[in-house]
Amino acid sequence: MPEADRIIVIPDQLSKARESLGLGRKEVAETLRIDEKKLEEWERGVSEPPLEALWDLAELYQRSTDYFLRTLPALPERLNFRLKHHRVLKDLPHAVRKVIVRFEELCRAEFELEEALQRKREILIKRSSCECAPEELAERERRRLGLGENPIRDVRNLIASQGVRVFVLPIPDVSPIELSGISWWHEEYGPCMLINGRNNAGRRSFTIAHEYVHLLCNDSPTACAYMLEIPEERFANRFATVFLMPARAMRDLFLKIIGPPGSLPTDQALGRLARHFGVSLEAAGRRLEELGLIPEGTTDSRIADWEKRPTRFRAPRGPKWRRQLGEDFVSLALSAYSAGHLSASKLARYFGLDLRDVLEVVRQARSARSE
Repeated sequence: MPEADRIIVIPDQLSKARESLGLGRKEVAETLRIDEKKLEEWERGVSEPPLEALWDLAELYQRSTDYFLRTLPALPERLNFRLKHHRVLKDLPHAVRKVIVRFEELCRAEFELEEALQRKREILIKRSSCECAPEELAERERRRLGLGENPIRDVRNLIASQGVRVFVLPIPDVSPIELSGISWWHEEYGPCMLINGRNNAGRRSFTIAHEYVHLLCNDSPTACAYMLEIPEERFANRFATVFLMPARAMRDLFLKIIGPPGSLPTDQALGRLARHFGVSLEAAGRRLEELGLIPEGTTDSRIADWEKRPTRFRAPRGPKWRRQLGEDFVSLALSAYSAGHLSASKLARYFGLDLRDVLEVVRQARSARSE
């Protein structure tokens, strides 16, 4: 092999990237039409892949090529799958594993861009054993954040302001209710959270609060179906309920727009209340039941119709890719590109756009700054 075609890679990174997608060497070799023994030699460090092969591996593994050039942490080895039908990473559909890898790559990218621009992320949340009740913890967090009884208008930005990396990506091939979110406290990147973008806005808000308490309580890395009835998930659900829908505020608004306790709300009135707190109709209905404001069983009797007509939230501005990544990440990446820390091709990869579209985004950002 000519010296110019040799790349010094970290062999372990090749195997980490393959294993994070649950791929076997034979499957990779057949997909890329390379010799399986040669792939094994690259992973063992016996030989090094040529540049063209490295590009092919990076594309297949959903990684940037620099992932292979230095030692980086792997996906959490003990990622707990609190799901109804899937228990381990290799059992998840390949399309789902690709989203998890993209999420990890985005967390890594954000961390490295912050370092390049010398913008150290301040992590304000503190991990603890969470020995108190979920209701007490939720009320304590609301006090710490200065929320009072007010609704949380943008729970994603609130949690991100506490140092959590939050990305909202559509997770295909599984029920969006079954896989609602993933969270872990990365040894290098800090607290990270992936929210299933296929869920409606109200359910996403609930999932963010749910995953937030997993991070607060120092729970092990977890992929959650928050409807699953196990102790850790019940704790997280209770926290999210009280955190997003304080009892006094719920009662006050119920009396104002629906009527005295026991009144049966119309879907329109319940939708108005749900929108006020940024939650789904189901979450609002169950909270009202437990507070004794509507008859028990109301939610279960009407949930089928609600699923057909989900709560409508005001559509956020901007293209979908931008909402998925979040304004903080987009702004950070554009700043890094302007400062010469990031190539246009890598920017396009982060944004999930082709090169022409990403250059137009750069042009628009520069024009906005000049105005």
